[in-house]
Amino acid sequence: MGLKETLWTMAASLVTGLVLALFAVIQSPYNALTSLIGVGVVIMYFRKFGRTRSRVTFVIFSILYYLLSVFMIAVYQFVPAQT
Repeated sequence: MGLKETLWTMAASLVTGLVLALFAVIQSPYNALTSLIGVGVVIMYFRKFGRTRSRVTFVIFSILYYLLSVFMIAVYQFVPAQT
């Protein structure tokens, strides 16, 4: 994996993870838009990089970014603001 492919993998998986987290959090008409954005990013990435190793890395990092994003959103929503 070269530097360019690594940066593309990290950026695309970050966007996909964040969009999946938003899909889980926001309400009905808007989560359809987030799912379309996620599908678009995945299709773009899979067309650009066809190797199995790149795709597996993308999926693993997308899941990790999703879990991290959901945790951060939950902490932001449920921890009271200290003033």
